[in-house]
Amino acid sequence: MLRAELHVHSTFSDGADSPVKIVRRAVELKLDCLSVTDHDTVSGSLSAMDYARDENLNIQVIPGVEVTTSEGHLLVFGVDRDIEKGMSFRETVEAVKRQNGVCVVPHPFQIERKGIRRPELFRYADGIEVFNAKYITGLFNQISKKYALKYRKPFTAGSDAHSTAEMGYGITLFNGDFISSLLSGKTYIDGKRLPISIWLRNSLRRRI
Repeated sequence: MLRAELHVHSTFSDGADSPVKIVRRAVELKLDCLSVTDHDTVSGSLSAMDYARDENLNIQVIPGVEVTTSEGHLLVFGVDRDIEKGMSFRETVEAVKRQNGVCVVPHPFQIERKGIRRPELFRYADGIEVFNAKYITGLFNQISKKYALKYRKPFTAGSDAHSTAEMGYGITLFNGDFISSLLSGKTYIDGKRLPISIWLRNSLRRRI
């Protein structure tokens, strides 16, 4: 199975590292697939794709973005143009579909990170992030998985990395193409929680 890191932020939004550095780290981690998912811009993701292609690197780079909807954040994959932020969840999903993209609900219920808190909206997404490496207690991961099962939504995992040190902890597994695998319900998760030491160090860095 292919191993994918699908939730990383670069300097194109609030991340510490460039798309180039992120791609290099993904290769070091021997990942097969990567998506840079900056807030409300696909520019970082497209930059990562260009670098991987120009350097002929053996890694799939999926265009991605984390869109701010009026109800919270939504991970979007397979689009190459920005999605307008601030629209309702349903309007955002419709805009994604017009670009033939897919969407995944990230870090549900997490107020601090603007997670979607209305589970009835989950039915309109293509998948749910049931493992987020930054849920230190794991409680919200358990709740997210419960609703993914209720609405029969495929699972994804993500590190929600804002630096290369945070990458590789939330991994999504699939065969072949990620988008096709997600739409057919054939994605699986692997990973471990982000070590407290890394979480604290990077949290402090962002506050300075």
